[in-house]
Amino acid sequence: MEVTNLEDNRQAASISFFKPVIRQLRCNGFYLGSEESRLFKSFMLFWTVVLKSLTLFNAVRYSFIFVGKDKLDGRLTSSLALFFFYSYAAYTSLTLAFVLPKHFGRFQDLLESYIREYGTLPYPKKIKRKVRLFTLLFSVLYVSFMASATAGINNAFPSLNRHMAPFTEYQGSLPKVLYVLVLSLVSLQLSSTHVLFNTVSFILIMEFRKVSKNLEKDMGNFERIFDPFCQRHKRLSLISDQGNVINTHFAFATYVFGIPMICFLCYGIIRGSLPNDELLFCSANLLTITALMIVVTVLGCVLSETVRV
Repeated sequence: MEVTNLEDNRQAASISFFKPVIRQLRCNGFYLGSEESRLFKSFMLFWTVVLKSLTLFNAVRYSFIFVGKDKLDGRLTSSLALFFFYSYAAYTSLTLAFVLPKHFGRFQDLLESYIREYGTLPYPKKIKRKVRLFTLLFSVLYVSFMASATAGINNAFPSLNRHMAPFTEYQGSLPKVLYVLVLSLVSLQLSSTHVLFNTVSFILIMEFRKVSKNLEKDMGNFERIFDPFCQRHKRLSLISDQGNVINTHFAFATYVFGIPMICFLCYGIIRGSLPNDELLFCSANLLTITALMIVVTVLGCVLSETVRV
């Protein structure tokens, strides 16, 4: 099918909603494999190695909190919960670093081909607004987390000072500055994976719903439209396969690391006799991870339901 300049412009406009996602992913160390200069590739490789190393270091660093601990009290269980959180961030960041260069580009190419064949997406502005909303919500979430952690290590919440391990014995501001910097970089990487998961899921949900709606509208002429419908659904399913490769790793990590976090936090809150500052900190983290698991579960269920045409 010959594509006119107008259709090219519409297609470019439809795909442009990926730009803020790509920008955020690149800033947080996810190289997407696009053709760039050798200098840019070298810089992205260096930046990726730095960020992934810091993320892994942060997860390993947290294990120092448990050295010499032999009592399963509220503080230890809350520390275990955060250890799973940082492990979750490290797993997601490292896994997607290998998955995205291959599958994200393939996802974009298939979506472009799909748009060229069946028309432009009717909701690029809606996706852009949602991407900005996702980015804002997750940024606020993690900035709040970092603010509480920073306040904790600056003695506003004395019981949280142990989260600086193994640097709890060092005096001065440098260890605290480094601690906050590492937390910021780790949180931003996790935030970008959340935005990517929500964006890919939203696109697939909207497209499968549109196919289902068209099928219901043309059911009276089903024999005539059966073959084109099957071809369109097959093309969309190929796009969905690429999106699922990306989303599966994130959803898997959310459940594997989120469930232990909820269990440890609940135990710490119910049975731990925690001080007020620790209780507030644990309650906020419990609400956060619970809300995240609900979002992932709901999006997964909605997407599965819309795929079943």
